[in-house]
Amino acid sequence: MLNRNNLNFLVLLGLFFGWGFVTCLNDLLTPILKQLFALSQFQANFVSFAFFTAYFIGSLFYVLSSMVGITFFVRLGYKGLVLLGLVLSGIGCLIFIPAAMLKSYPIFLVGLFSIGFGFTFLQISANPLVLISGNHATGASRLNLAGGFNSLATTLAPIIGVVVFYNFLDVNNNHANLKYPYILLALFFLGLLVLMYKFLHTSEQHTFSQESGKPFALNHANLLFGAFAIFFYVGSEVSVGTNLVAYLKSSSTVGLTDNIAGKLLAFYWGGAMIGRFLGGISLSSTRFSKKIIFMPIVACLLTCLIVFLTNIEGINIVYYVGFQVLALVLFLFSKNSRINLLLFSIVNIVSLVLGATLHNGWFAAWAILSVGIFNSVMWPNIFDLAIDGLGKLKEQASSFLVMMILGGAILPVIQGRIADIFNIEISFLVPVVGYVYILGYSVFYSKKKFNLIK
Repeated sequence: MLNRNNLNFLVLLGLFFGWGFVTCLNDLLTPILKQLFALSQFQANFVSFAFFTAYFIGSLFYVLSSMVGITFFVRLGYKGLVLLGLVLSGIGCLIFIPAAMLKSYPIFLVGLFSIGFGFTFLQISANPLVLISGNHATGASRLNLAGGFNSLATTLAPIIGVVVFYNFLDVNNNHANLKYPYILLALFFLGLLVLMYKFLHTSEQHTFSQESGKPFALNHANLLFGAFAIFFYVGSEVSVGTNLVAYLKSSSTVGLTDNIAGKLLAFYWGGAMIGRFLGGISLSSTRFSKKIIFMPIVACLLTCLIVFLTNIEGINIVYYVGFQVLALVLFLFSKNSRINLLLFSIVNIVSLVLGATLHNGWFAAWAILSVGIFNSVMWPNIFDLAIDGLGKLKEQASSFLVMMILGGAILPVIQGRIADIFNIEISFLVPVVGYVYILGYSVFYSKKKFNLIK
């Protein structure tokens, strides 16, 4: 029989899956709305801007309310915040009905903002819930596994999205049909709401005090600089995903169609899925001899799954497999989260520079698609390092980290602007900046305490 911790973890996996699926659909929605409204790459990237700005505003609202003595969110607790987030996200999906029928880009952005606003409260609650649902020593492993289910959703989303958006609904010619997938997603969030209400149990005591009302978490160097690491990680990951279809469609790269370029997104987000499952194994207490057996098998099976689901004729994944082998080696010899961040940042910096400069060929395309593999464990590793040693300030710290998902709003529009001024290929140097910062965070990581907040 499942104990309470195991039951919590299982229902939380469904939550990670749900928000991953919807988030990844934005990468398909961006080129669709770009064509529908004749937008520039900069304007089209406001899809990401609206969605991820909501994270910042929602988290800021959460933090400021505690600072001025409003205890509404504190009294809701983890479970209440999850339920609130699901309601807001469902409302955002329903806003797509008038947006599609009236063919209004601003209303689409309002809907995306509402979905992102709801996801803010899911992120604030779900990440620490996963960490406390079991042994503290294996918290990073559980968060990696939950991230794996999130990435399973982001792998399936472009495959299902291409079939639904392009083949079934033909949204490029029938814009009103864009409402139907989001009606289904609203119903999905309703189902999750019922599931969470019935099966999610929390025993954490949330009481408002002076300490919870001031941002004392910012006195910890690992949290302060870790927040910017989250900013640049999310910004870089979203920038690559948001602009990847445009890169793959460019006549200067591999010149693919909407349909094929959209399906190839599954390899980018699927790489994150593969990496997170591998990360869950590598950071677990499993013996090294078993890890070197299980990890290649898992990578092979998941890669075969992606190839089968995308069903793209004549595709050659030899470069993709090569990057996976590199990731396996780095995983096995990464002694801790800091070393993992260091090595994976270096690989992503090199891959993006190669993709931006040697863009006329499949090696460059697969180099960028493989960035997802090395993104895989950055979120849980940064998150775990950033809140380490914060004790009862972990929930407050989590809200600051979620606030910095703002990077997913800022970096894509910068990249879009660079793409409009120069070209889509050179714009992929923008996320390089993010990985350089993460590299620095891993090298100079410190748990030193400041006296910023008194």
